Amino acid sequence: MTAYQVSETIVLKSPTPDDAPALFELVDTDRQTLRRWLPWTDDTETVADEAAFLRVCQRHMAHGELWLAVIWVDNRPAGMIDLHNIHDGQAEVGYWLGRVFQGRGVMTQCLETVEQIGFGTLRLRKLFLLAASANYASQGVAKRRRFQVEGRLRQQIPNGHGSYRDAVLFAKLASD
Repeated sequence: MTAYQVSETIVLKSPTPDDAPALFELVDTDRQTLRRWLPWTDDTETVADEAAFLRVCQRHMAHGELWLAVIWVDNRPAGMIDLHNIHDGQAEVGYWLGRVFQGRGVMTQCLETVEQIGFGTLRLRKLFLLAASANYASQGVAKRRRFQVEGRLRQQIPNGHGSYRDAVLFAKLASD
């Protein structure tokens, strides 16, 4: 299992299906909050759903199509962060964090580590980050890490009810 020490209290670890119960509990506890921004929330109804998701992720990781980590804070799962759609020297960043862990700089620190992995280990040249227009917390993470706004995408993110939200597209180059 690969682990990256982000800070004294934060560690990024490769996921395993054994993480499913704790991650599901975190999603289930924060379902109402997460549902607002993450359309997959309603598809994660059981621990088995979470375990199946983690197994699919492991396959994609084995083929170099995905880099994914569980965020651990004080030895408790706090959320996840990933690099997906990896191709042509670029990738998209995705992340979520349980409500109890928000507002403490956890995601900003994790994103810094993921940038080092993306630009260093994976030798990517560009990272994209998509945040819902009304998700100011997520946009704040991108801005604190000096991602640049590349544009606004209308009706980009499905909201799970047959409609879509506008999004802000951020990007950062390895040379930035």
